[in-house]
Amino acid sequence: MKERYTTLSHCWGRIEIIKLIQANYAQLTDPSVGVNWDKLTKTFQDAITVTRALGVKYIWIDSLCIVQWDGEKAPGDFKTEGQLMHLVYRNSFLNLAGADSKDGSQGLFRSYEKNPRQRVLHEPVKIEGGRGIAGEWYILPKDYWRHELLDKILYTRGWVFQERMLAPRILHFSTHQLLWDCATLSASESLPQGLPRQIDTISATERHWRERLLLMRSTPANQPALIRAGTADDSLETFWIDSVRNYTRCELTNYISDRLQAIWGVAKVVRDGLREEGSWDENDHQEEEYAAGLWSKNLYLQLAWRVVNPRLREETRLPGLQGIHPSWSWASTIGEISLQSRLRLAGTWYRVRHHDGGEVRFEVKCLGDVEGSPELAARGVEPKRDHQPELVGKKLAVRGVTVRGCWDQKTQGVRVSVVDVAVVKRFDFFPDVVLEEGREVYLLVLSAHETDEHGQLVMVDDSASGSEVSWRKPKVTYNSGTGLMLEGGGGVENEYKRIGAFRFQGLGKDDMRVVVDETGVKNIWVL
Repeated sequence: MKERYTTLSHCWGRIEIIKLIQANYAQLTDPSVGVNWDKLTKTFQDAITVTRALGVKYIWIDSLCIVQWDGEKAPGDFKTEGQLMHLVYRNSFLNLAGADSKDGSQGLFRSYEKNPRQRVLHEPVKIEGGRGIAGEWYILPKDYWRHELLDKILYTRGWVFQERMLAPRILHFSTHQLLWDCATLSASESLPQGLPRQIDTISATERHWRERLLLMRSTPANQPALIRAGTADDSLETFWIDSVRNYTRCELTNYISDRLQAIWGVAKVVRDGLREEGSWDENDHQEEEYAAGLWSKNLYLQLAWRVVNPRLREETRLPGLQGIHPSWSWASTIGEISLQSRLRLAGTWYRVRHHDGGEVRFEVKCLGDVEGSPELAARGVEPKRDHQPELVGKKLAVRGVTVRGCWDQKTQGVRVSVVDVAVVKRFDFFPDVVLEEGREVYLLVLSAHETDEHGQLVMVDDSASGSEVSWRKPKVTYNSGTGLMLEGGGGVENEYKRIGAFRFQGLGKDDMRVVVDETGVKNIWVL
């Protein structure tokens, strides 16, 4: 596209809407025929009206611009186009969002007769008194942005998350007012000059991200990464952790096919940004890779992700997801996910390894056989960069120590016969599912680092090496770390599946020898 275009974020809802399918492709793409205005939903009509009012000639609407599924013999082209939606939203001029519309019949606009303006426009409150507070003040809820916007029905949908995060500018049509976002301002009709700093939290993070995206797109590649970061110093690591948590709060119509696909656009841009920033270590020349919702570098630390509250759902591990994603990937679950930092801490003296003694790692399929097309080339699409990486296999080779125990419903913890009860109290357990009393559980420590008696890090160099556990006399007698809760372990292959994570702190040297016994180190597979 050489000209500006808008995009539309909308809830399809349960009503029938006009869709581009193979059967009507010739008709809807023929300029001499076009689309009958009356066939468009109210939301589509309003979006076109706004686009025209802004003087923009084109609009992109997913149901009309991607050939949709119409049965096994007419599957559409979403498998290809879904991989490229990040390009559509990143390169748009403006995204129009029907935040408060559950389906296409409700449109974008709201009547002020039903929602009087005084509900929106804030009047100052006069305060008399001393201590520097006398005068006129505006009183606002601290969750203003979430209440006015992010809690609306549109932003509970998983696919809309990446649309919001990738568009350079957004005009939100909400219940009581319009709100807008770009790389420099988040504002609304009631706060047209922008959100006050005190309540500008969630919006600020997303705004900094948009600024970074624009700079990544416009700054020459030979410019330092520091310049590319712009005025925002938010790290890509922190942004990704926040993004996954916000995304996994949302719902998907089809978790089986869309759990990772609906966030690939954001992951792709984060990956490209991490590659631009370069390696963390001058001796590390490996390119950052992404698969199964996790990153290649320091993978062992990321495995300790947590399901925030498995009790909120009847089932967090859908059978269909288990057949697609490995249990060590958060994509194998549904529900809100809290990722763990992959920053290797000072004082780390133990970590699990690959069977060959190297770093725990996954392998992705080669995209060398993914061919482009003249159409894709004309759109600037590089298949090897824009297609989501796929795992070669689901098995993760891990060399470590597993300790057998059973789940205690009363304490919400794991009973281990060889570990004193007082020691177990220093563990926090985060199961992926609701566990029944007495269920067999295996504990696998992922990493351990030294702390003093106050839980503060001890500044020593990282000395874990080789394929075996690297034992040395700790400078202090306290340790903290993370691990996995596993089930299985049967068969010759020592195969386990993840059912949760745990963390520990304040463990002495002798306690550590129980859960990380050098004589118990073995090669296992986490499926």
